[in-house]
Amino acid sequence: MANAELNELRKKIDVIDDQLISSISQRLKLAEELADLKKKLKLAAKDEAREREVITQTRERSKKVGLDPDFAESLMRFVIARSLGRQKERIGGTGVWPKIQEAFKEYPAQLSVVRVLFRYGLKVTKEGEIACGSMKVPAVQVAAEAGVDRRVVDATAQRILGEKSLIDIFGNLEPITYLKGVAQQLGLGVIEILPEDAAKPGIIKDVTSAISSFDISIRQMIADDPYFISHPKLTIITEEPVKGNVIDALRKLHSVRSVIVY
Repeated sequence: MANAELNELRKKIDVIDDQLISSISQRLKLAEELADLKKKLKLAAKDEAREREVITQTRERSKKVGLDPDFAESLMRFVIARSLGRQKERIGGTGVWPKIQEAFKEYPAQLSVVRVLFRYGLKVTKEGEIACGSMKVPAVQVAAEAGVDRRVVDATAQRILGEKSLIDIFGNLEPITYLKGVAQQLGLGVIEILPEDAAKPGIIKDVTSAISSFDISIRQMIADDPYFISHPKLTIITEEPVKGNVIDALRKLHSVRSVIVY
């Protein structure tokens, strides 16, 4: 009887999860439409007044349904950051990435492959193969991850090899050991920082100073490159899970937009 009740509750959660993912997907698509309109009107992607309005509404709505306003705000800021990133990509305000988009503007499927290469630090060799360090990665695996045919992966590699500016980038990508996925098993803490402006200097200094003031050691820190990633974040792996006072200190930093703790 208890197992049946457990399964029934999980089914209800699955339904809500599907609705949540669908709603977020719709929101991101609307953000892209908004970006196209902003581009026509020659408006900037970021609208601070509108963002403050959304956050205020989020906190008010969360209180009405009994949800922690701080949690709701963190979640919404993460969604906003993603939406803003998508808008910047379409408007063309993300540094080097628009140049890469321009190179593949007639080949959206190949651009999907490019995103996979960036995400995993996979490089294109002089022979036109995809590699993780010195190990060859089958094109079929890259294709499956990108959601394209394997021939698209080969075509992407050849396009990269045909342009020096592209091979200078994609011929030198390297993977790293990322501890986030095993942090819980190792008893480590994970903090994700969404910065106010990832291109401004001083963010890492502010964050590390705040964490070290609580005598907490940092095992790993991964900062997305704001000139390649449209919605960059700073991921910090700490020697131990952090407590509320650390999170509060991080949220008070002027360089920090939002803090997510796992």
